Amino acid sequence: MPELTLRKIELGFGGPNLLEDVDFGIERGEKVCLIGRNGAGKSTLMKVISGELPPDKGEVAAPPDFRVARLAQELPEGIQGKVFDVVASGLGALSELVSGYHRLSASLHEGVADRRLAALDRIQQELEAAGGWQVEQRVETVISRLSLPADTEFSELSGGLQRRVLLAAALVKEP
Repeated sequence: MPELTLRKIELGFGGPNLLEDVDFGIERGEKVCLIGRNGAGKSTLMKVISGELPPDKGEVAAPPDFRVARLAQELPEGIQGKVFDVVASGLGALSELVSGYHRLSASLHEGVADRRLAALDRIQQELEAAGGWQVEQRVETVISRLSLPADTEFSELSGGLQRRVLLAAALVKEP
């Protein structure tokens, strides 16, 4: 049985339908390549699959824990922060805890202050309660495998490295 199923999907933007009578399914672990001419609806189909765009007609069925990650065609504007933080942002709600732990840990070399240690202890407890240690390790692993400079500002990177950081943010979700 497919993990993701699209049934009779239709979608148009005021003219003829871009997607018409689309049936599609993806099994767990299956890898799919989506190819077609410019304007054929590839990005639109991906937006329907990810839930960013509802179809005009039809049904998208997936289990509640189904995760989709998309890498946008264009680099989004306004992304700020260090590479570690941008990659961790792919985690959703846990991203603040993971990024905060990383920042506080890195700042300890500047001298130990009671305030920093107390904040680090609080974040450690929250991470432990949320199962965040595995998630923090996942961020570190993806950054390492993609050879990314974790403590460099995103805005200082070349366009190619920025795309690699955004790919890392998508991969860290384990879609």
